[in-house]
Amino acid sequence: MISLSKKSHAKLNLSLGVGQISKENGLHPINSTFQEISLYDELLITAIKKNQCPCKIKSTGIPVPVDSKNILTKIATQLEPDLTYSYIIELKKNIPLGSGMGGASSNAALFLKVINTIEKKHWDYETLTKIGKQFGSDIPFFLKGGLQEVSGFGDILKKIPYTSPRFFTLIYPNIECSTKEIYAHFDTMIKTDKETIESYSNNLLPIVLNYYPKMLSIYSQLKESAPYPVNLTGSGSTFFIETPTLIENTTLYQKLLTIYPDFYIKPVEALYNEHPMAYSTHDIKSTKTV
Repeated sequence: MISLSKKSHAKLNLSLGVGQISKENGLHPINSTFQEISLYDELLITAIKKNQCPCKIKSTGIPVPVDSKNILTKIATQLEPDLTYSYIIELKKNIPLGSGMGGASSNAALFLKVINTIEKKHWDYETLTKIGKQFGSDIPFFLKGGLQEVSGFGDILKKIPYTSPRFFTLIYPNIECSTKEIYAHFDTMIKTDKETIESYSNNLLPIVLNYYPKMLSIYSQLKESAPYPVNLTGSGSTFFIETPTLIENTTLYQKLLTIYPDFYIKPVEALYNEHPMAYSTHDIKSTKTV
């Protein structure tokens, strides 16, 4: 057996401009700053002798589907005719679902690169992006990571040369925001509230607050509790607050943890290094089957 163990990091949208839906593909063009952060899932991916099941998922941590609904199963199933192996994926899920932090897309990008490594496909970024876009518009970003200006339909990336430490406190209020429903509500609101929507650094923030009254209540409370601006990543539901220093981040984290003991609250840092499109052979572990 051949296996690779890797971390699959989350992201924040430091800004997010959203255009009106495209008649050609039904997607919304974006202009966004994506920031990879230190929160991560853990994946141990093992290649085994090919069988009728292209991908078997075992999951711990935050509950996720492990059947055909999982993005990793979808990828393995579609690519199966061109694969030499079947895969067992052990996933430790730490990134909340429906949080706007791209956990599933991050997992997908990592899996594609593990396949690229183990199967010796020699896929470049363009090839991986072409495959990945079929499963999620955030996957092109997660193939590279770091800090990127992302435009088009998530597939045009420009690296932002910034390396200074940045610190954020995440506040996930245990609410799963539906990306599909939020974008549908955006299509309705943009017709009458375009100026208001575009006044927010994340154009989806006023949509989320209008669609989910509980999110509006939490947002208002956070603004009163925190001495720094409160932002939203993606289509929600994770709010985040950037602090000037690590000490201030730790202080804010401890304060919010006391105020919101039932929320998922976590201090994180920015990550800047871009990722390779395949992993080093030194990362691969071989185990003899008994």
